[in-house]
Amino acid sequence: MKRIVYTLAATLLAAPVAHAANYGTDLNNSMLPATGGMGGASVARTIEGAAAVFGNPATLTEYNQGTSFSFGATYYNVDVEASHNGGDTGVPWSAESKADEYLVPTIAITHAFNPQLVVGLGLTAQSGIGSDFRDTPGSLDPDSELLVFMANAGVGYKVTDNLSLGAMATIANGFLQMGLSANTASTHGFGIRGTFGAKYDMGATSVGAYYRSPLKIEYDDFVDNGGPIGPGQGNFWSVDVEQPQEFAVGVANNSLMGGNLLISADIIYKDWSSADLYKDFYRDQTVFAVGAQLTTGAAKWRIGYSYARDPIKRSVGSSIGGVPSMGLPGGGTLTLTPSLVQYFQATNTEAIWEDQISAGFGYQLTDKISLDSHVAFALKNKDDIGNTEVEASTWQVGAGLTWSFK
Repeated sequence: MKRIVYTLAATLLAAPVAHAANYGTDLNNSMLPATGGMGGASVARTIEGAAAVFGNPATLTEYNQGTSFSFGATYYNVDVEASHNGGDTGVPWSAESKADEYLVPTIAITHAFNPQLVVGLGLTAQSGIGSDFRDTPGSLDPDSELLVFMANAGVGYKVTDNLSLGAMATIANGFLQMGLSANTASTHGFGIRGTFGAKYDMGATSVGAYYRSPLKIEYDDFVDNGGPIGPGQGNFWSVDVEQPQEFAVGVANNSLMGGNLLISADIIYKDWSSADLYKDFYRDQTVFAVGAQLTTGAAKWRIGYSYARDPIKRSVGSSIGGVPSMGLPGGGTLTLTPSLVQYFQATNTEAIWEDQISAGFGYQLTDKISLDSHVAFALKNKDDIGNTEVEASTWQVGAGLTWSFK
C-alpha cells in the first residue's frame, strides 16, 4: 500500500512543467494543497479546512467534529518577458524578469466546539506579484515586488440544519516596492479586513456566497519623488495600496457516481477600479472557476479550470497612487504621463494570464492523516501595453498534510 501511495504522489509531482496563476495580484484559494487541484473552486463546499479558513467562513461548519490541522506549501514560479520599442525610455530593449520563484505557505486549524459552532485559524499568503528588469540596458531598471501575508481567525455557525453563517477577520502584513530600482525600496505595513459568508445545503446540492471587504495597507516612504514633495518635506511619498473588495457565489453538487463525484463552480467579482493604487493600473475582474473531485476508496482525483480576464486597464492617467513623478537613475525627475504609466503597468504589474488548468491527487494515509498535492498551469498570454509587448505565465506545484482528530 505504501508503495502505491508513493508512486502516485511522485507521478503527480513529477508531471511536466506547466503554468499557473493568481487573479491580478490576489491568490484566493488557488494555491492550497488540495483546493489548488480544483482551480480554487470552494465557495459552496470545501475539500480541506484551509479552504474554509481562507475562503467562505460559513463552510467551516463542514468540519463540525473534533480538530483538524493542515500544513503545506506551494512552489510558485513566474515567467515574464518584456520587449520595449524605445518609445518611453529612448532605447529599445528586451529581457526576461529575474523575479521568478516564491513559496506560498498553508497553515490552517479548525476546531468544533459543538456540531453547530466551529472556529478556524490560519496563515498563508493573500497576494503577490513581482518583476525584476534591473541591469537591462536602456530599461531604466524597473523593479517591483508585492507580498501580502495574512493571519485569519473566524467562526462558522450552523443556524439550522440547512443554513450556515460565518465571519472571518484578517490581519495582513504587506511588503511592497514598485517603480525603478533607483527610486524604490521595500517598505511594509499592516491592514485589516473582514469576510462574511453564508451557505445553504439542499441535500446533494449546496450554494454559498461571501463578501470580502477591502484590505488597505499604507506603505511609508514608498518611492522617491526626485525632489522635495513640499517645503520642509523629504523626497519620499507614502501611498495606500488596497487589495480589492470582492463578491463571490458558488454552487456544488455530489449526486453523481453514488456521491463520489463532487463538482463545484464559483464566480468571484474583484473591484479593482475602486481599490487605491490598483485603480490606476487595473480594471475590474470576474473570475469563473470550476473543479471536480472523484473519490475512489482512499484516493481522490481532482481537476480544475478557471478564467479571469486580463486586468490591465486600457485608459490610464498621469499618476500612480497619487505620485506624479519619480526620481531617475543618476538624478533628475521623471514626470509621469499616460505612456509612462503604461510602461509601469507592463514592467511592474503584468498579471495578464487568463486561462488556468489544474490537477490534483489526495490519499488517506491513515485514519487520521491525509496527503494532498496538485500541479497547475495557465496558458501563456501576450499583450501590448503601450510601447511594451509582454508575455507572462507561471507554474506551481503544491503539497500538504492534514491531521484530523475526532
